[in-house]
Amino acid sequence: MDESALRGRLDRIERRQRLVPVLLVVPYLVGIAELIGVWVAGVLYVAASLVVLVIVVVRRRRERNTAGQ
Repeated sequence: MDESALRGRLDRIERRQRLVPVLLVVPYLVGIAELIGVWVAGVLYVAASLVVLVIVVVRRRRERNTAGQ
């Protein structure tokens, strides 16, 4: 296999590895929402989502800047 084919396979594997934790976390989020209330849990989830979004954006910018140098 050439390097581009291996890179494609590796990218697909990495995407699957990101999907598995998401699928495992969803039932816990539902349980927490039932425990502390849907509105409070919703606010917490939105805040956590914003933090994750900022982290992803910063990492991608760093990767792009390093790749461009």
